[in-house]
Order: sequence, then structure tokens, then C-alpha cells
Amino acid sequence: MSGLAAAYWLRKQGYAVTVLDHRSWQTDMLIRPLATPVHLLGCHHESWKLLRMLDAGRTAYTDSEIPLEFQLADGRIASYRRTGFPRPLHWIVGLLRFTGLSWRDRWSFLSHIERVWEGRISTPSDLDSRIADDWLASIGQSRQAREEIWNPFAQWLTDNSLVRLSAAQFVQAMTKLFGRGSSHSRLIRLGGTLSDRFVEPLTRTLQQFGTNVTAQTDIPFLQFQKDRVTHVQVHNHAQLQADWYVCALPHRHLIALFPERLLTRFSYFSQIGQLTDLTGLTVQFECRRLDSARRLILRSRQPFSQLSLTPSETDVVNVQLSSVGNPSLDELNDTELETLAVAELQTSLPGTTEDAIESITVHRYDHAALSLHPGAATLRPIQKSPIQNLVIAGAWTDTGWPANIESALVSAKRCVEIIRGGTN
Repeated sequence: MSGLAAAYWLRKQGYAVTVLDHRSWQTDMLIRPLATPVHLLGCHHESWKLLRMLDAGRTAYTDSEIPLEFQLADGRIASYRRTGFPRPLHWIVGLLRFTGLSWRDRWSFLSHIERVWEGRISTPSDLDSRIADDWLASIGQSRQAREEIWNPFAQWLTDNSLVRLSAAQFVQAMTKLFGRGSSHSRLIRLGGTLSDRFVEPLTRTLQQFGTNVTAQTDIPFLQFQKDRVTHVQVHNHAQLQADWYVCALPHRHLIALFPERLLTRFSYFSQIGQLTDLTGLTVQFECRRLDSARRLILRSRQPFSQLSLTPSETDVVNVQLSSVGNPSLDELNDTELETLAVAELQTSLPGTTEDAIESITVHRYDHAALSLHPGAATLRPIQKSPIQNLVIAGAWTDTGWPANIESALVSAKRCVEIIRGGTN
């Protein structure tokens, strides 16, 4: 999506653009949400800007604000609802009202933030070398709070569990969500899929602009001379030349485009090769006789960390149980996963009978999310590469966001800004 967005913005600025695509470049981080509900936060500014542009003059989808729900170990559901108070009261009041955390955990967290504001303590400089679970424990969060609330929250926000996630990445994501106005923490369930709202409208608009979007049968290759890209070689040895080149590929495919001499010369490229992804899977149900409200439930101490419900135009409700970075689930075959998922569904939604389930589908993803372990932030590259006329776009690049939709669009916007400000 970062490649389509960069092409869209460049074309709107009057640039001539050619888009090359190859089926092997598709990423699970895009494919995974194509059939799943899309949630945007109020702080996802680039996503909302683009969405408003793409929706202009078209039939509007129904978007709705929903609460963030946590299913605790005892089966209770605790909802976090934002408040309308000004900053910073909105999240302080919201936290005080949130029953998912004990009073002790709520007060210890607020006391820590208060000491930071008053300058009595400072944010540790070693957060990127620590895991988020250890940092939360150091500020007084109990094991129960970390397991029931903070871990499923981190998994939803970053696709990484607390015991894997860098503390710096967790704090950064939390600050973007709660550190500003109340509107930043709004959770919106978009009508339609990621393909409906972003990918197809971008592709359609580019074609209306007269942009050449071509699917390649052979993988194109970049050709270099000194520190510049000279051309792209496509099928039948044809060559395409441009002033600027935007590479918007999964990181594991990007490295294959560069000759060995560039990989060894620039640490920029060798660091990209050290990035790693997490596996993931989704079990999708079509059910009848279920509550038709849109919901997102974060589940604690469970094999599937998230459950989402999306009503359809008929009386069928689409239900998805999903997990990222859980090796024990990867070891199960599809039949075992289906059996487990049915039991988990009945645990989360008591009263769900097997005869209400019309279909079950298992989806597996080898590259579901970017690992944000300690040290990973230093491996994510900036968009301007050492090659003079080459920029790199992708959710996995250095954007200040987890590798999500907003990160993909921020990277695309930065590439456009580099090209507009460049002299090459």
C-alpha cells in the first residue's frame, strides 16, 4: 500500500509515474488485513487524510466508533472508553474509570507518570535495550496487570507480545495514542476491508490518472552505476529509466534487488537484512444467531489474542480469532486449530452453539508482522537510501510507528517529500 500511496501523491503533484508489481512481492502484512476488519485510531492522521481523499464523491461506508474490550482471565469483559476531557485529563480519567486494572495498578501507573511530568524521574535512556514487560514491572505493574491488560494491548497495538517487544517501542506507541488530545484515542471500525477502502480505490484512481500500472511476469531488477540507479530491467531485457525510483517491497525481497558490492559497502542495506518477521494465523467463522454489534475483544492468557465480530448485510456475523507470534499454534494442523478455535469462541461468547457456525476457514501467514524486539528500531532504515535517486517505502521502515497502515502511509509521504525536495 505504501507504493500505491506514493504513486498517488506523486501523480497528484504532476509527476509521471510508472508502477511495477510482481505477485511474489505481496506481503502478509497487507494480505492479512485484506479480509479482516480494519481499525483506525484517531492518531492515524495520514490514514484519515488519504481516506477522506479516496472517499470524496463516492458512496460512503459506515464507520463506527467502538470501545476497546478486554476479556479477563475470569471471563469478565472490561471496556476502556475514552473521555471528552482535555489533555492530559482524558486518559487519566479514562484509566481511573477502567476496571480492567486493579486500583493498585492504576495508581502506580499514574504515580509514575506524575513523577515524570514533575521532573522527579526521567524516562530511562536504555528503553530500546529492555523488553516492555520488564519496564512495566519496574514501574509497579503487577504480573496480573501485565498478563491480562498490557500484554493483549501491546499485541493489538504493535503485533508483539510484552516479553518480545522493546520497551521503547511500547512507550512510543502509547505516547502517540494517549499523550495528546482525546480524539487521538478514538477507535474506529471501518466499513469494508483494507482492499475496499484503500487498495482498490488507489489502484482505480491511478488508472484514471493515466498511470501505467503493470504486473510483471518476471521480477524486475535495478541496475546501478556508482551511487545511482540507471534503469530498471524488465521482461524481454527492456529497460525503464526514471529520475527517481521508489522501492516499496517487503524487506526480505528488497535486498535481492541489490548487487553484493552495495550490500557490503553500505551498512544501511546490511541492517535491513537483519530485520525479522513474526508468523501469524487467523481462524474465520461465519455464524448465525450472534450479537450483531461490531466488537474487538482483546483476550488475556489465551492462545488467540484477539476476537473481532463484524455483522454482514444478512444475518450472518463474521467472527475472527487471530494470533501473531505464537509458535505453539503454528505447530497445530488445521483440524486441531479449528477444534481449538471453536472452544475459544464458545469461551468468549457463551451460548454459541456449533450448529450456529456455518463455516470455518484457517489462514496462515509466514510474515504476519515485523518483530519489534530490543534493538530492532536501529535496524529499520530511513526512507532516503545511500543511493542518490532511490527512496525506500514500507511499513517496516523507520517511521516512529509499528509496522501498520499508518506506518506504510507515513513512509510513502516521506518518500514523496524527498523527491519533491531533491535536485537530482
